[in-house]
Amino acid sequence: MKGNVLGDIRAENDSQMLESAFWESSDYKALLESYDRPIVVGRRGTGKSALAYMLAKHWSSKPKTAIIKISPEEEQVIGLRDIFELFGDNYLHIKAGTKMAWRYAIYMEVITDIATHYKHKKNLDISSIKTHLSTWGSKRQSIATKIRKKLKGVLDHSNSPQSRIADLSDFLELDLLEEVIIEALVKSDIQYVVFADKLDEGYSPDNLGVAIVDGFVQTVIDIKSKLDEKVVAFAFVRDNIYRAISKLDPDFTRNIEGQTLRLHWDEYNLFNLVCNRLRVAFNLDIEKNLRVWDKYAVRELKGREGFRTALKLTLYRPRDILVLLNEAFLRANSKDRAEIILEDIDITAKAISINRLSDLHKEYEYIFPSLDEFTSSFHGSTPEVSLNDSIERVGSILAKDRLDQARQQDIFIFENPKQVLQRLYSVGFIGMYNKQSASFVFCHDGRDPDRDFNGDSRLLIHPCYWLALATTQSELKLDEAEDINDEYDIEVTSISTEQRSQRIEALLQEIAEIPEGKPGAYDFESWCLKSLKIIFAGSLCNIEAHPNKIGLQQRDIVGTNLGETKLWSRIFQDYQTRQVIFEIKNYKDLSATEYRQVGSYLVNDYGNSAFIVTRSSVNDLSKHRELIWAKEMYDTQKKIVIKLSVKFIEKHLRKARSPQKHDAVDKELNSLLDTYVRRYFINKCR
Repeated sequence: MKGNVLGDIRAENDSQMLESAFWESSDYKALLESYDRPIVVGRRGTGKSALAYMLAKHWSSKPKTAIIKISPEEEQVIGLRDIFELFGDNYLHIKAGTKMAWRYAIYMEVITDIATHYKHKKNLDISSIKTHLSTWGSKRQSIATKIRKKLKGVLDHSNSPQSRIADLSDFLELDLLEEVIIEALVKSDIQYVVFADKLDEGYSPDNLGVAIVDGFVQTVIDIKSKLDEKVVAFAFVRDNIYRAISKLDPDFTRNIEGQTLRLHWDEYNLFNLVCNRLRVAFNLDIEKNLRVWDKYAVRELKGREGFRTALKLTLYRPRDILVLLNEAFLRANSKDRAEIILEDIDITAKAISINRLSDLHKEYEYIFPSLDEFTSSFHGSTPEVSLNDSIERVGSILAKDRLDQARQQDIFIFENPKQVLQRLYSVGFIGMYNKQSASFVFCHDGRDPDRDFNGDSRLLIHPCYWLALATTQSELKLDEAEDINDEYDIEVTSISTEQRSQRIEALLQEIAEIPEGKPGAYDFESWCLKSLKIIFAGSLCNIEAHPNKIGLQQRDIVGTNLGETKLWSRIFQDYQTRQVIFEIKNYKDLSATEYRQVGSYLVNDYGNSAFIVTRSSVNDLSKHRELIWAKEMYDTQKKIVIKLSVKFIEKHLRKARSPQKHDAVDKELNSLLDTYVRRYFINKCR
């Protein structure tokens, strides 16, 4: 057995396992569905790099799409500091200068890529940007190195920082580059998607370090609108840097906050992630996840309860659970066992607990410098602490005045112990008991505190820190683990799921207001386009609307089938359908004309299958009309046209609100396809 049986915890070293066992979480699907939230924020170990890798892989397989990856090394970012210092020491000035520099860099990366493409380079107005191309550098050079070289050549060291910033816009000719890019991409009919990861490499928690990342974040947001979505970018940012930006940037609420997706993991998603990796690691052909887990987690770890026992020692992050289980499997192997037991978890838990607490301190050392002082105050306490005891413990730290400057200033900011407890809650160190859910609620996504502490508040130190803090009852025995699970069921707060539900709810309300027939035809088509993008996210790509060239009042929607799920692989193999048609009809009753019309489209890449979306309430075919026409087309041309009701789409929009239902639409469509083949099209022999 290799050391890391479930894969390397660093995504850059884990490509084989990622591609074989990647779990498509709700956050992953949300990023596939739209470009609304291009700033992806997560704490250490939440899978930012894995997401960036798999999203880039997904988009690279889409037609008419090119990707650019930006992943600077530590020394390259450090090298940018001396050149960016020329913008002065005012935070807003530095941000303005770095934003222009990053924008120019991304524009030039796109232009360089187009200029080296055998087909698209003819659409690029090279003559107007010849100087920029000749001075930018080759694709092999890092983007940070090229920025540094470019700014050294254009910034006048004798001018003031304000003059350098004002002159930079003219030197870089950003408006000209935008025009050239849009023209080239429109002519080439392609889109660029940029993925920027590892922005924390070489990061320093000072005004300059924060402004460098802030400038990039602002650039990512601006590019989408400035280039008409012909170029879109995603930036993956660590939570502590994001919160530093929120603290220093006065425009944060207006420009950045609404563009952010916070990564969120819960028990369901982590269990599926682990089982997917177990399946690959041990070459299992077992479909049900619970059976996969039970095959290698035995005795006290068996079942969902056993998984929760292991999960209690983590911060609900992929890295934590993978480290814990990798170590447990390694120990089991040393004992000539293939299965892990609770003892394997116990042995490795203390070292991991110390590392988790150290990670917490490092993560928030800039925005919460005194964090380690406050967490240390709980050393030797009971896991559950009363409000009064907590106030007394943190109060002893507030009374200190002999700490170093950063810690002491941070302590002086607090007006009272309750503010400290709110901060400790916001970083996931303590949880608060919720009477309605009868559980302790922990905040693992770094949001600002929204809990009010009062006299009867019950607080719980997160179990993953118990061993590091030597809390009483800190040895995780089976009976205690069961008590924790029953009474202290850890609920993870999230904001991304709320936003997802709100968006889907708005779509469900919108369809109720669209009239049937000609008056609502275009609104219905628009609604179908948005809805199909959501329910088939990750299955179909490049979904777009096209006018039907035969009838002005009829519309269709087309998506590319890359065969990435079992259903769509079946449709491609059985019916050779690469381009999937959804014919949109804003009325209930279909006639032979609609079936013949759709059938006429099924040539070349459109294969031998298509869908008709109607305002009907059922998918079933009417016996003496639709069934006859669908069967005739199948018998004579071997083409299958499947009717989908608006109720079907509404149903799966509702299911899309829950990550547990991520494959529901594929399962129902697969069953519907079987119904057509087995019941509707069967030729009975007497």
